[in-house]
Amino acid sequence: MKKRIVSVLIMLSLFLSLVPPTLAADLSSDLSSDKHNSNSIGRVKVSTISLPSYVILQDATYTYSGKVFISYKTADDLNTTDYFNFAVLNDDGTDFKLIFSGVIPLNARSGGIRYMPFQDNKRVLLGDYVFECMPNLNNCKSNKLVPITYPTSLSTDPHISSVWSEIIIAPDNKHMAWTILLSNYTAGQAIGVLSRKTDSYVLENVQLLSKPEPFVNDPNKPGFIIPPTSTRGGEVKQFIQGGNALSVVGAKDYVTADSVIQDLTSDKVTHITRTPGYDETTIFSPDERLGMVMSTRFSKQTDPAIFGILPRPAYAGSGINGILYFYSVAGVRTFRSGDIGPALIDIDRSMNEPGYQGINLSTDENWVYHSPMSWHPDGKSAMWIEGRRGLDDDLHKRLQKVNLLDYKPHKTVPIKPTTDNIPYATKDLTKLTSSSNGNVQGKIAGKKSGYIDYVTTTTPNLSGKSEAQYVNFSDDGVNFYNGYEKYNYNYLSESVYEANLQLTGKQPGEMNLRATFSSILGDTPARLLFETAADGKPKSYGYAAFKGTTLHIEDLLE
Repeated sequence: MKKRIVSVLIMLSLFLSLVPPTLAADLSSDLSSDKHNSNSIGRVKVSTISLPSYVILQDATYTYSGKVFISYKTADDLNTTDYFNFAVLNDDGTDFKLIFSGVIPLNARSGGIRYMPFQDNKRVLLGDYVFECMPNLNNCKSNKLVPITYPTSLSTDPHISSVWSEIIIAPDNKHMAWTILLSNYTAGQAIGVLSRKTDSYVLENVQLLSKPEPFVNDPNKPGFIIPPTSTRGGEVKQFIQGGNALSVVGAKDYVTADSVIQDLTSDKVTHITRTPGYDETTIFSPDERLGMVMSTRFSKQTDPAIFGILPRPAYAGSGINGILYFYSVAGVRTFRSGDIGPALIDIDRSMNEPGYQGINLSTDENWVYHSPMSWHPDGKSAMWIEGRRGLDDDLHKRLQKVNLLDYKPHKTVPIKPTTDNIPYATKDLTKLTSSSNGNVQGKIAGKKSGYIDYVTTTTPNLSGKSEAQYVNFSDDGVNFYNGYEKYNYNYLSESVYEANLQLTGKQPGEMNLRATFSSILGDTPARLLFETAADGKPKSYGYAAFKGTTLHIEDLLE
């Protein structure tokens, strides 16, 4: 759980069983009146991939050859620490081949184990190791686990709690990017070249893709501060654009979590998702015209859109995303009725069309999305894991597949050498932990008028607070903010978010609400509490409104 707390807080920091018989469902997207008909997805079919009865599924991903690579347990090794079985099979469940069984010792300061196939179809990146198969994964006659050596400055830094939590490998088979978790509940990203040595892989030419950019004093206005210009640091999910951009959990313009593209050749950061709720991972199809998104958008009763529907500066309200993860994702996996996707989207529509939702690929309320997601190399099908709601124990999972019945993929985006000339990167790895500061106080000037009186403090025991007082604040001279939003969090007790904020101008809106969440610990993490508070009002009440839509916190009552 600690790893999840840390990785969620940084996403917008600054301010990181036996499978049942095959189930199939036909879902269609009504795009007949859509002006983007060339991007229409069409009909899709969702089914469960059959596995042998003794397989207790852990993880699965498509390989570059179109095989399914799975990790699983059996009754015989269920209680053996760090024991793994790997197999490959076709995505219709046939031709199941065991290619590895044994203990894989895991490092204490790492994210456990992940499965990222290399484009050469001979290797799988695990995080602490590279799993090599000869002559290839499809016909593995011999295998080897080769350890990865991370830079000493990272592996020995006392301010780093996990040297890696997420890992991805570029299609050039060389460049690896990963997310690093810090002990102050922030995180960063790094990239390096994975070089094969005699008995190990060594990460060379390592660069930080993110470094803490603190609020700084405004030299021209005493008492004023300048917010950070970068929000890089969220979990890395996929190399895209041939290997020269990343799909990342992050932020750009909105308060609630979104999925973004982080370019490696420029400073450009581009929104992929634009819903007011909680959007996290986007995995792109081979032609990069479609994506699969972990999202709360189809779950009206647990979608935290009320916190994001009113647009406002991301640095002022983004601290809420930590608790929103436990409410809308962890809670849904463990006990709360709801849906976290995946959503199948047209990337262009998702980036440019207000209100676009895509297709919900969830077919059974008793099963909930788990990572990872992956695409078949032909771009006509994709795959993900689901777990039984209330049994978030890695022992009750199934493997889901969606077939795109009408979609005609374009050519796969060509592979290019991943650049080492990243304009915002630095080879000084000490910058990751040398300049972060979670305590900030000062006024932030609007670009056109007014200011935000901003303060945030953090403590080492998973608690802190933030407050933003808006005084005629405007960045465009057309829309003006007045009021406040406050957030006092304590992940071991109750957390309270309050807002009384008015937006006037061309697109008016407002927030007048209080949301009180229970502790993230226990059997019912981050419940919204509605009983009477000390002031005689409910612990949670109120609404948010924008562009003709009004959302009420009472609609989230369980």
